[in-house]
Amino acid sequence: MSHDESRLIHFINQLTANNIFHYPALTDFAEFEKYRGKMIYGDLSFTSCYLWAENMLYRIRITPDAVFVLGLGADRNIGVYVLFKEHAHLIEEDIRYLKKLFDQAHIPLMLECLSEADAARLLEMPFICEVSYDDDFSDYIYDNSEFAQVQGAQNKNKRHEYHRFEQCHPEAVFVRGAIDDEAARKDCRAVFEEWCRHHSCSECRFGCEKKAFERLSSIGMPDRHLLGMVYEKGQPLSFGFGEIISEEYVFFHMQKNAQPVDGLTYYLHCNMARQMHPQVKYINWGEDMGMEGIRRNKSKYHPIELRKKYSMLIR
Repeated sequence: MSHDESRLIHFINQLTANNIFHYPALTDFAEFEKYRGKMIYGDLSFTSCYLWAENMLYRIRITPDAVFVLGLGADRNIGVYVLFKEHAHLIEEDIRYLKKLFDQAHIPLMLECLSEADAARLLEMPFICEVSYDDDFSDYIYDNSEFAQVQGAQNKNKRHEYHRFEQCHPEAVFVRGAIDDEAARKDCRAVFEEWCRHHSCSECRFGCEKKAFERLSSIGMPDRHLLGMVYEKGQPLSFGFGEIISEEYVFFHMQKNAQPVDGLTYYLHCNMARQMHPQVKYINWGEDMGMEGIRRNKSKYHPIELRKKYSMLIR
């Protein structure tokens, strides 16, 4: 751990000890629900904050007009996510207060994961701000029905990939699981165990995904959470976990394959998308984090948009 990271962790712990931010609790879910209508990014969902509380040091601050989430990103720099209603002036004093705390610690205040509309609203506040974005952290957005469609010339590559997997693995089946089913969670752990045998911990860019997954069972939102699993001859081959984050969007939080099997990733997610159609219109399959293999994989399934996530440095 670097000296700078140690200093940032000390700052987060200090804000927590002083009750300015608090550790994510299940009771915070109701506060996040107030902003569900504008939810696009899975990073801002209560589930993300709760699952990754340990790995990313997420801490929450709730005010009458906003939810602020403090934490360390994959780059181990400190940032604050903010969920707020349409009028930025309502949270001007909240941001002024946070700016004072960050200034005292000689740490820049960076607001993260902002939509273009929210960034524009925040620019109306009387602060000097620098706005930026990184394409590596833009989210891949798909039309749900088109993502799961393998018919027609335009879907030739998806169709070949899907059917090639079926032909090579004729005994593979997709099963819709349940997060509160201990047997299903046990099979997910088995997939993790196999994946971990062939990969180093450094490949989990946001920290231990297995540790984050273990927190999932305590949330209990079967109407929101989607667990898809692929079995072959009764053995778990893959699993994916998604969440309906708004009336229009499902977000794919996490996915693991026990073995690198050609076509398995799309076979799994295609069937998960079919489970959600026509309940939700769009899929958010997260970012590629600058990893070329993930970028190629997600790009070939016809995203309708790369949705930028803006950062705003408050001067």
